[in-house]
Amino acid sequence: MIGLPLVLSMLGCDATGAFMSKFIPALEFMNEEWAPITMECDTMYPSRKPRRCITATLKCGDTIRGNNKMGRSNWDDTFYRRATCFAISKPGGHSGPEMVYKIKVPPHTNAIASLKSDCVDLDVFTLRWNDKDLVCPKEAHAARVGECQADQSPRGGSRATMSATQREETYLIAVDGKGAAVGNFELTIECRNF
Repeated sequence: MIGLPLVLSMLGCDATGAFMSKFIPALEFMNEEWAPITMECDTMYPSRKPRRCITATLKCGDTIRGNNKMGRSNWDDTFYRRATCFAISKPGGHSGPEMVYKIKVPPHTNAIASLKSDCVDLDVFTLRWNDKDLVCPKEAHAARVGECQADQSPRGGSRATMSATQREETYLIAVDGKGAAVGNFELTIECRNF
C-alpha cells in the first residue's frame, strides 16, 4: 500500500519527485529534472566573447564548459523556425544570448552534440552551414540552412546529431536559453564513423 501513495505524491509535485529520487535513483528516469545537479551553478564558468558570431571551433572528442552570458542575441525562435529547427515553439522563446561553435564533420561520420545544463534551461541546436561568404546566417538567411536539429529537453536534454556522408560538412552548434535563460553548460562532441 505504500507504493501507490508514493507514486501519487510524485505525480502531483515536482519537488517531492526530486527529493525522492535521492533515495530511489531509478526515479530520475521518470523525469530528468529530478536527477541531481552535478554542475557548479553559483559561479559562472569562464567563456570567451564570440568573434563575430563564432565562439570557438570544435572537433570530435572535445568537451567544453562555458556559459551563454557572453554570447550574442542574433538568433531567436523566428530564426530557428525559418531554419526548420522546429515547426512551432513554446511561448518564451530563445530571446537570450546564444553561444555558437563551429565544427567540420569529416566524411562518413556522425557527430553528436550532447548538452548538459543543470543550472538553467538551455537548448542545443545544430545547423549545417557550408556558406563560404557568410560566417553565420542572419534571420534573412535562415532558409539557406541545409539542415537543423534541435533538442529542447529540460536541462540540456539529450543530443542533436550532425552527419557527413561523402564530403566534409560544416555545422554551427548553438547553445541558447529558453526565455532568455543564462547559465553554465557542458557541451561534448562524440563522433562515430559509418
